This record gives sequence, C-alpha cells and structure tokens, in this order.
Amino acid sequence: MTRSSPLWLQFNEQLDADHLARLIDRGVDQLDLTPLEQSYTGRGSLPYSPTLLLKIVLFEIHRGRPKPAQWYLDTTENIALQWLGMGIQPARSVWYLFAARVRPLVDGFNHQVLQLAQTQGHTTADCGALDGTFLEANASRHHLLNAEQLQQRLVLLQAATQQDAAASVPTEQPYWMAQTPASRTQQQQQYQTAQAHLDERLAENERRIPSQRQEAKKIRISVTDPEAALGKDKFKVFRPLYNVQYVRDVDTLFILGYDTVARNYDAGMLVPMMKRTEQLTGHKPKKVLLDSGYITGLDLAEARQLEIALYGPWKENDYSEAPTTVKQLSKAEFKWDATAREYRCPQGQRLSLAGTQNRTRCLGRTEKVELYRADAKVCASCPLKAKCCPKASRGRSVNRSEHEELIEEHRAKMATPEAKEIYKRRRQTVEPSIGDSKEHRNYRRVHGRGLEKAKGHTALTVLAHNLYELMKTNAARSPVGQGP
Repeated sequence: MTRSSPLWLQFNEQLDADHLARLIDRGVDQLDLTPLEQSYTGRGSLPYSPTLLLKIVLFEIHRGRPKPAQWYLDTTENIALQWLGMGIQPARSVWYLFAARVRPLVDGFNHQVLQLAQTQGHTTADCGALDGTFLEANASRHHLLNAEQLQQRLVLLQAATQQDAAASVPTEQPYWMAQTPASRTQQQQQYQTAQAHLDERLAENERRIPSQRQEAKKIRISVTDPEAALGKDKFKVFRPLYNVQYVRDVDTLFILGYDTVARNYDAGMLVPMMKRTEQLTGHKPKKVLLDSGYITGLDLAEARQLEIALYGPWKENDYSEAPTTVKQLSKAEFKWDATAREYRCPQGQRLSLAGTQNRTRCLGRTEKVELYRADAKVCASCPLKAKCCPKASRGRSVNRSEHEELIEEHRAKMATPEAKEIYKRRRQTVEPSIGDSKEHRNYRRVHGRGLEKAKGHTALTVLAHNLYELMKTNAARSPVGQGP
C-alpha cells in the first residue's frame, strides 16, 4: 500500500486532522532512525520498514496497548493502524523481535525528541519534579522462596536432570517441577540464576546495621523474575515489583528523565536521575522538586556539588499528617554550640561527643556520624526524662551528620513561603504524569520479565508521550493543521 492507493486514501479521509496517528506519523518522520535501520544490515530477508514498525508501536503504546500480541491483532483490525503502517500486517513473532531490537535504541530517540523540544523553544528543561512509583513485575506473588526452600528445589532438580541424562525412568515429581527434560534443564538454569540474585540480597542484608537487618529466612526471591525487587505496591500488596522514576518538566508536559530500577525504595535515586536527565536533555536541571524520601544529608551534599537546588521537605518537617502518638523530644529541641562543638538540651545540660561512626547508607555510600551524649546521672534526675529519654540508661544521645550544616540550611529554606510555593508545583506536575502512564498507557504492570525489558517498556512509554506532546505543541502553534 502507498499514499496514492485508493484504500489508503479512503482511510485518510476518515482520520481527523489532529488524530493520534497523524501526530505519531509526523513525529517519527522528524527522528533520525539510522541506528534502527543499521541494526538490520546484513540480516536475512528484506525486513518490514523499521520506520513503519516504530510508528505502529508508539501509536499502540500511547493507546495503552503495550503487548506485541496486541500489536499483531490490531494491525488487522484498526483502520488508523492500517493507515499509519501502510497496510502491513507482520506476524506475531516479528513484533516480539522488533521489541527486542528497538529496546536499546529508545534512549537515543528520546534524546532527539527532547533536543527538538528545546531548540524549538518549548522547554528549557531547567526545572524538574522527581517522583517514582512501583509497578507489578510479570511474576507471581504467591511463590516466593527463601534460601532454604530454593536450595531444596535445586537439589531435586539436580537429581531429575541427572535421571534425564541417564535416560532413566523419572521418579514421581513435585507439582512445581517442569514436565519435560528440556524444560527441566531450563528450569534448573533459571533457579541457579535466582540463587545468584538471592545470594546478593543476603550479602546486602548482612552489610546493614543490626537494627535494619532482616532474618535470613525472610529474604525471599521470585524464581520467575529474580531481578524484580520484593515489596509492597501502592495497594499495600507484597509482590515482585519494579521502581519507575520520572523527572517531569515543571513548565511543560515533557518528561525530562526516566529510569527503571529493581529497588523497593527511592533513597539514593537523586544523583542517578540527575545523570539520566543530563544524558537525555544535554544538561542538568537547575532546580528539582522532590519529596522527603529522596533527601538525606548525602543527597544535599551531592546536589551542592552538582549545583542543583533542591526543593522538598526534610523528613522531620514533612507536610504529611502528623502522628498522633507522643514521641520523645526531637533533635530540633537541642541547640548546637558551634564554638564548643556540643549540644545543649532544653534544660541547659551539655551533650558531649561520645564517639564517631561511619554508617553505611544505600547504594554503598557511607556517612560520618558523630554521637553526642548527656551525663546519665543528670538525665536520671531531670524533670523532662519521661518525655526525653524514658528508656535510656546512659543518658540522652543525639546524632550529628557530617552534612548537618547543609541539612539545617535546607530546613530553613523550606520554611520560607517562597520555597513552599515552588514545592507545591511538584504535586501538579510529576504525579499527574505517573497517573497518566498508569491509567491511560496501561502501565501498571511490566509486560515482560527482567530489568532490561522493564527499562525498555518505560523508555517506549516516555517516547510515545514526549513525541505526542511535541507534535501537539507544534500543531497548537500553527493556525492551520498540517495534512499527512
């Protein structure tokens, strides 16, 4: 089918001037697809046009149809897709192969879109809002194994594969074991991969401070997708999941940065996301709006080095609802004497330096922390003991980070009306973008197993979004709609 074919012209008359298919068609035509075309060089028979395949995929992703099986079906039934793809109807296998082929190239296409948005004056990409969300991994939440359970299964699989190699009659097999020799070998390899990932998690657990360490038997893994993290999703369901991070432009609808990680927490993601944003936009943002889960003393120090201004509540003055339970006197009640390098409690008693620790933080980072402690005898007779240190036998203690000055400076900044007004825009920007991905792009679950496929799914979702926003913005600036 060509653009002069009667059937294509018939489809063309049925599409509105601002139809999604037209926007995707014009948008992809602005991209340099040379890397995608070169990936087919010297390979077998003549392929379908990579340009047409990409247009169809982005159209489907934007409509919330992220599965290759859906792409295969829709190309036979959807008029807009037949118009966009010039009538091509590739086999199901072609779509799965194309998804794998385009996956490592999508970051480059997103970079092109964001460069176009900046050169055309749509955004400066100077101010972003950072947030993340948990998505279901494509794995069961009902069959999670700890080290002992996994080892028991590996022993049984080893015995079964040895019987297969000897061509002997297999003994009675458990319900979870694969039914054929080939699939049992594959299952054994899958379980060995899961064992390697579980060993890493057990080692990471051992490196934690005792108060944060879990029992070894509670460290589990999904053998279906061993790379997925385990944790509670937004519905408080414990399951295998991935953490998707967005940096949304505060002034426009463009997503400036994105990534997918196998972690059930946001701590430590600030600097990696700033580097991702720089990779995609060409420069780091000057301001970043983020919630308290991203801000620690280490993050404030790293942001200072990167010359990025952070706007977000410190964990001690978050804007969430205050707890109803009565806690001990907070650290804020203790005054720091920079000259004497000691704290003073509300009663005027001294807290002197008692020791120094190098505490391990997430992602292998370390933070120097000083411990200041009051005299135990003084605390025992203090009228505020019940509110200050009711269970302490050695006197009240207070920790001081090596980045305490930055923390105090940040808290003071966030107490100003100007900073609070700037921070309000975070909720109006990045959170709706995450909601849009989940609700309208059907991105609540990763369709595919493994971190690489999860990253590719996120990248395609962002590319479809940003390309659509670029074309929509250009169309709004033009008084006359552009034709095909």
